[in-house]
Amino acid sequence: MTADVRELLPLYALGILDADETRTVEQALAKDPALAAELGAYQDSATQLVVPVAPSPDVKARLMASIGSGPFERFSQRLTSLFGVGLDRARELLGLIERPASWNMEAPGIELVHFAGGPQYAAADCGFIRLAPGGIFPPHKHLGEEVCVILTGQLRDVTNNRLLGPGDEHVQQEGTTHYLVCEGTEPCTWAVRAMNGIEVAGAPARPSKRSID
Repeated sequence: MTADVRELLPLYALGILDADETRTVEQALAKDPALAAELGAYQDSATQLVVPVAPSPDVKARLMASIGSGPFERFSQRLTSLFGVGLDRARELLGLIERPASWNMEAPGIELVHFAGGPQYAAADCGFIRLAPGGIFPPHKHLGEEVCVILTGQLRDVTNNRLLGPGDEHVQQEGTTHYLVCEGTEPCTWAVRAMNGIEVAGAPARPSKRSID
């Protein structure tokens, strides 16, 4: 055993040696039980220095979504085309759904997450809408084409007498009007891309475009 190997023990315990140094220490440890016991003391100290910290629920949700393991992963490919973004970005966006700070209350029972779409949809309003159970999204007129993908809950288009569930796509053409109701006990959440926004009670209504990233 050399003095050099002993000096490497604390760094070995922390796992920060390069491959050659690691090999040197491990060869010495195999020959010297006393050296192995000394290393054990360093490893105990290293364990006390590194304290695991559990991520907050919304951070964990965004992380899981970003690696394709979130509860909305089955919609990730759909969102790439809906918003004109890459798969990684689509997963990041889906991670926002479970992050309370992402949501902005637009009206009683109506919450919204707004974000920028890809270059081809730079002029569109892109985001997620969440409607509380029993909530009503008021009658509105579309000033351009709107495409929605339902993510959670049962959403009824009352005007067109159509009940929508997770995975359903709903398209409204420019100039059409309707209103929506969330049926059942689960909140209704949907992804939406609206060109030129909507008009409510004769006045343009655009989302609050605060940053959510």
